[in-house]
Amino acid sequence: MEVLMAERDNLVFHNKVIGGTAIKRLISRLIDHFGMAYTSHILDQVKTLGFHQATATSISLGIDDLLTIPSKGWLVKDAEQQSLILEKHHHYGNVHAVEKLRQSIEIWYATSEYLRQEMNPNFRMTDPFNPVHIMSFSGARGNASQVHQLVGMRGLMSDPQGQMIDLPIQSNLREGLSLTEYIISCYGARKGVVDTAVRTSDAGYLTRRLVEVVQHIVVRRTDCGTIRGISVTTRNGMMPERILIQTLIGRVLADDIYIGSRCIAIRNQDIGIGLLNRFITFQTQPISIRTPFTCRNTSWICRLCYGRSPTHGDLVELGEAVGIIAGQSIGEPGTQLTLRTFHTGGVFTGGPVQSLFHSARIKIK
Repeated sequence: MEVLMAERDNLVFHNKVIGGTAIKRLISRLIDHFGMAYTSHILDQVKTLGFHQATATSISLGIDDLLTIPSKGWLVKDAEQQSLILEKHHHYGNVHAVEKLRQSIEIWYATSEYLRQEMNPNFRMTDPFNPVHIMSFSGARGNASQVHQLVGMRGLMSDPQGQMIDLPIQSNLREGLSLTEYIISCYGARKGVVDTAVRTSDAGYLTRRLVEVVQHIVVRRTDCGTIRGISVTTRNGMMPERILIQTLIGRVLADDIYIGSRCIAIRNQDIGIGLLNRFITFQTQPISIRTPFTCRNTSWICRLCYGRSPTHGDLVELGEAVGIIAGQSIGEPGTQLTLRTFHTGGVFTGGPVQSLFHSARIKIK
């Protein structure tokens, strides 16, 4: 890589894994310091490096790479004994049917979660360079839930209505399923295929209606002249720092910010990470920021009320169709929620099923 900084001796070697979150932070810092052109050049070289290493590594997957967890046998036996005791209590009338179902879910869910936690240490101790471990925990392909079904246990499954099936699948896909377990697991697989065909159109229709409502919202002026703003406090404990950063970064100040009698930021100045750190350090007064809600115009929006564009990190350009972008940004995860069952194979997640869709009318709460 070309180095635009002073000397090569000043470079720092970080001997650690750079994940997706770290890459996002790195890209953001590169854009802030060097601009889009140089960042594009750097990312192009990172892409080339990644393709080269992926080709040279040539990870392949075989059935011998699916290492089952040794502690699974006694964990399942212990859960079976607890379920048997629970069944006896229910038979003698000591436990209500609803309470029995709830405790049964807790027993098998706890067993499945313990196996999930044992999965990563088991890979690290037996074979750190196991292809399954490398692919899933690097984020390249698959996730922890899918690996858990391969080498742990499939656990509790959902029926087509999203309710838990009382009989858990104790086997994993490496060991193979019994006939009963296979039939139970077919519910989730079929539900995934049907949802892909049926509900994707509903999600697309939701996106279309969202865009229809806001498609007229376009950036038409630089400043609408509003004096209103939304107040955000930077004092400790009032708001988590992560939420505070997401709220303030890229916004524009509605009022001047003072420390004592000294002005550290003026009205209509956009907030970067440096300015935000000063706000947090000096524990300034509540900060008033401009947002689309405070814009004086109802049929369009100005640049200063919108703030920075996430695309390039500068103030949004005139003529940008920000309404359509917002509608698509809200509607697109709806499709992902629909396809979530398809990716997990109908495995019960341990909580109430959150559905975005209704057969007659869509409501978002």
